[in-house]
Amino acid sequence: MRYLSEWVLLLAMVFILLPSSAIAQDLTAIQESLNYGAKVAPQDIDEGQALSPFYIGPEFAFVDLNNNGIIEPEEPVYVHIDPTIPRVSENDVRITPFGYFSPGSKVEATDPDHGKEIKKFGIGRFPAAELRYFDVDGDKAYSIQDPVYLDLNPGFVTAGDVRITGYESYAAGTRVRDSDQDSDKPTLTLPGMLSFYNTDGNINNGGWAIYSSDDRIYVDTQYPFYSVTPNDIRMSS
Repeated sequence: MRYLSEWVLLLAMVFILLPSSAIAQDLTAIQESLNYGAKVAPQDIDEGQALSPFYIGPEFAFVDLNNNGIIEPEEPVYVHIDPTIPRVSENDVRITPFGYFSPGSKVEATDPDHGKEIKKFGIGRFPAAELRYFDVDGDKAYSIQDPVYLDLNPGFVTAGDVRITGYESYAAGTRVRDSDQDSDKPTLTLPGMLSFYNTDGNINNGGWAIYSSDDRIYVDTQYPFYSVTPNDIRMSS
């Protein structure tokens, strides 16, 4: 009888542990799907969430670390939230690594890149930068399998471009090299705009949503706009 009781107890523990393991795996998968550069898929946890426009539209910008007037592969690129401020600011989003900070991370006031002078693309000798995609299947329509780039030579994927989403073995946030498989691929303009999910619901006196550190940024790519839909891109972790 004692042995039967022990087996019953053991089986009960197994049934308790299995769901816990499955739940942990599901939570890990959900977290990974919400990372920077991941596209929204049908029935994702954030699909359908309302998005808000920025009061001032963010811009892509970078830090010219050696002040030579040229953007180089090791120089970090950001979603610069307030273009009226000429320096890396709190809650800007890194879209390439900076030191040990990963793509998709947000700048905090104590971070070493906070306060560094920031340069806009398309000014002086600096190249223009556009969000564009490689039309993998050639159907002339943006879809979930199409990789997206911050294209510094609009029209083709070239060395120095930033992968906004991953492509094959190349991760989101990496820079393209001449020898990479996606180098020289043609690109098309990505429809959409940068918006954010207003986590805490804060608004200013003018009725505009206030972007803060807990808010997730998206490239809002298709109708209905201002709503998270499949093919939208998560731009912050």
